[in-house]
Amino acid sequence: MRGKLFLLGSLLWLLLPSVVRAEPFQEINLEAIASNFEKNKLSAPRLRSTNWSQFSDINLNSFDAQLSAENLENRALPRVAQLKTDNPIVPATTEIEAESLAQFNDESLAIDIFSDDIVEQVTNVSQLRDVQPTEWAYEALRSLVERYGCIAGYPDGTFRGNRAMSRYEFAAGLNACINTMERLIQENVSILREDLEVLKRLGKEFETELAALGGRMDNLEGRVAFLEDHQFSTTVTMNGEVIFGLATVFGGDPPGGCLVLPDDTGFFFGAVDATGDVNTNDEVDCTDRNEPDRNTVLAYLARIGLQASFTGKDRLRMFLTTGNFDDGGFTQPESLNTYMARLGYQAGLNNNVFLDILEYRFPIFDDRVVISAIPYGFNLSSVLSANSPYFDIGRGAISRFGQLNPILRIGGPMETGVGIDWLIAEPVRLQVAYGSRNSSDPEGGFVGADHSALGVQVLVQPFETVAAGITYVNAYSGDGTLGTFTGSVNAETGGLWAGSSIPDSILGNPNNPQVGAESGFGACCGNFIGDFPAQINAVGGSLQWRITENLIFGAWGGYIFTNFLKSLPNDPVLGDSAGQKPFANAATFAVSLGLSDPFGREGDLLSFIFGMPPKLVDAGPETQGTPVPFFEQVVRDEDPTTVTDNNPNLNTVGERNLNALPKKVGQEDEATSLHFEVFYRFKINDNIWITPGVFMVTNPGHIDSNDTIFVGTIRTTFRF
Repeated sequence: MRGKLFLLGSLLWLLLPSVVRAEPFQEINLEAIASNFEKNKLSAPRLRSTNWSQFSDINLNSFDAQLSAENLENRALPRVAQLKTDNPIVPATTEIEAESLAQFNDESLAIDIFSDDIVEQVTNVSQLRDVQPTEWAYEALRSLVERYGCIAGYPDGTFRGNRAMSRYEFAAGLNACINTMERLIQENVSILREDLEVLKRLGKEFETELAALGGRMDNLEGRVAFLEDHQFSTTVTMNGEVIFGLATVFGGDPPGGCLVLPDDTGFFFGAVDATGDVNTNDEVDCTDRNEPDRNTVLAYLARIGLQASFTGKDRLRMFLTTGNFDDGGFTQPESLNTYMARLGYQAGLNNNVFLDILEYRFPIFDDRVVISAIPYGFNLSSVLSANSPYFDIGRGAISRFGQLNPILRIGGPMETGVGIDWLIAEPVRLQVAYGSRNSSDPEGGFVGADHSALGVQVLVQPFETVAAGITYVNAYSGDGTLGTFTGSVNAETGGLWAGSSIPDSILGNPNNPQVGAESGFGACCGNFIGDFPAQINAVGGSLQWRITENLIFGAWGGYIFTNFLKSLPNDPVLGDSAGQKPFANAATFAVSLGLSDPFGREGDLLSFIFGMPPKLVDAGPETQGTPVPFFEQVVRDEDPTTVTDNNPNLNTVGERNLNALPKKVGQEDEATSLHFEVFYRFKINDNIWITPGVFMVTNPGHIDSNDTIFVGTIRTTFRF
């Protein structure tokens, strides 16, 4: 500091002859020497403060939005280090002025350091009553203050120069004048030559005090840094989200209008041996359809979250959830009968309150690695960033499919999981997650559960406006199902194998591993194969590109390989399928375009999404059989709902002619469903959003005989 101040005087002395005219008292322009003052300016320290607001983002399957719809309002993609998943990243920090300590500015800083008094700017040196007017310092200050309005004093108008620290206080005033004159220079205001000479002389006489003041500044910066690293509160904070959804549907004639019947009932079971049917699911009769249930509904979803930190960098949180979009909403057989009609915010919890997530996250290795422990509420997207602008049920896509890549939903609603999020370098981030279902059951445990998934993802942000990710998922499914609940039932089940019955030439055939497990369908399909476990591998990619300040392009895609682990019975009646292991491959993709602040409305968002829900593009071996309706739980604690997509292979119950059996299993999807979605999110204020939107799906269930369906909603979101 001492050297810098000496350099100030020297530079002023050297520069003056070249810029000052010969005439006395001539005003001069000192823009050319403005940079010299910058070296001597005492800058106020800046404090980094924990920003807990990011933890208010909550999603049904992932309680933080990562590169979410909210990011479209922020004008720039964050660096990879800031991309949120559900989010294992350390609580983000932003630089702010040190208002929590004091509103430090260059003019008042020095006196604040040495006293608890509140400082105010004094612009007349005669108010500094304890400075003697006969002293040269008084005359110098008077000249500077009266011309430039600079120096600091106490509210009572005293400078208190008789105190031991008076020279340091005077040095602080000198620093204030230096800063004031620097500002005037930057504004191209002319400065008198005499004033520069006064500054040079004062700088020389108070060089020691100014240097000491700089040392105290360094000490203060160290104290601020300590507070930055240790400032946190263990107080439990609460946030929440409430969503009201007014929704209606039309189209789809068929699918829908099917009847849901108790197990082993209906016309068909009068002709078969129901006592031998080991399938206990409800039955679905789509032979004689009624008019689909397509009435307008008003439903809600509500979550309350609690969170706390114990070190300032870790996070413990839990969420309680309830909702009433019951009976599967429009996905049920009596309505549109397809998962492609599912809204993103629906949860059929029958108004009961459930624990939805419990997790703890903490950083290691200088905050570059974050460990996640999730005893309950795990999904792959809890750790793996979706890299989607619309993964936010309250403010993002209105459909379940439009929120994120379905491969991140593989495994369905799991329970326990762990994850690692590693910032390898500024543009590269590696994420690893593993979770399982029913992991608290000692029979399978955390590793040997009947459903589990391992996900690995690499995120790269090569440019400020581009973020890309590559994802790999390896999963085990005890019944061969995917658990994404976004595509066709055929794709979700890998070809309808789980729970189906296949022909058996001789009941009790010793080559049949399911000896005595008769289906009740007689010789046509006498072998109930039950759950068919499978190994699932999936690869996918995601991209976000901010084309302009307000326009963002998004895309993702995935390919899923399902390999069943059991072979079909070596029974001649199965023909070429005998002894083979079934397989199923599915594909999906989506592209999107989002326009933030449309029509000059700050905070609004207009978005378009187009894609193909998961489709079974390759499968085999195609085999005669009698599959059963698909029953699964989409959201934790939600009642399982049956869905058939109006697939003719699932119209088993209600068939009145045994000659219509057997059906087929292991078939590819015959047509292609396309998803079109548009929504407009109105920002009412920082806590309320209203989002009208509509999406349509052609050939629902990837079946060409199914008519296009339309789903519309007005979603109102409250966050607090």
